[in-house]
Amino acid sequence: MGKSRKVRIAGVCILLAVVAVASFFIGYKVAVDKNKTSWTKEETETFYATITQINDKNFTVKGIEANDINYRGEFVFLLAEETALEWRGTEIEVSDLAVNDMVSITFAGEIQETYPARIMNVVKVQLLGEK
Repeated sequence: MGKSRKVRIAGVCILLAVVAVASFFIGYKVAVDKNKTSWTKEETETFYATITQINDKNFTVKGIEANDINYRGEFVFLLAEETALEWRGTEIEVSDLAVNDMVSITFAGEIQETYPARIMNVVKVQLLGEK
């Protein structure tokens, strides 16, 4: 076997290895992105709360007494780019939310057991009331 043939075979092997690694990382990224946005209605929870503090996109809320006992305490969360903000089915801005507003919070995934409890993935915040 000639030296140039060995070099070509080695080059093809390296190219295939690079393609395999790149495909793995692209597939991993697609799966992670899909997982972040593919929550079904059955995988989400919703509760009602009053906003007690707003700091940019960081919110602190207090669950109301009408909620299940697990959702009556204080919670903190960060609004992500994909978090939907609504009032009566209409999209609103973060600036439309204020301290003492009543909201419903729909989230997916886990809540960290800290004080206040941290909601990791808020899917939607819906402003309630007559604003």
